[in-house]
Amino acid sequence: MDTLDQPTEAYEKIYNPKSNRIIAINGSVYHKMLLEGYMHWKEERLLILPLHELPILRRYLSFISYRIWSIVSERSLLAVVNEKISLLQILLTANWHNLTLCQLLKLCWERKEMKAWRNNVFMKFLHHPNLALSKYRLGALCDAFIKTNVLGQNIY
Repeated sequence: MDTLDQPTEAYEKIYNPKSNRIIAINGSVYHKMLLEGYMHWKEERLLILPLHELPILRRYLSFISYRIWSIVSERSLLAVVNEKISLLQILLTANWHNLTLCQLLKLCWERKEMKAWRNNVFMKFLHHPNLALSKYRLGALCDAFIKTNVLGQNIY
């Protein structure tokens, strides 16, 4: 019989996406993987691959897509893994499925933290020093916002 004070066997093991096996947390393979750049996202019980292993990372993200949807719906797309990198950054770095990423953004677009994030990105874009070199960047961004109706009703 398990109690809340005693860890169960399920909590002592984690899925290794590289070898497609279950490994013991705090075992030798687990520690080797952490040294190689893997991140153990303890809150979600996931082992995140290093971002430079893109083919394996993409397959793994597709494999755990149901978990990604639940994380985004319960928490946020901006959920941070071990105070290092957000789930959104991982998905963008892995060049994950554009349609799925758009759907995830729609799911949490109106949340408070997402509004703050997109305002921050927009301000960084507008105040970027290289903006003056490209007269088309601002227009492209505004067109994208207008086409997605982010800015509300068109004034044209």
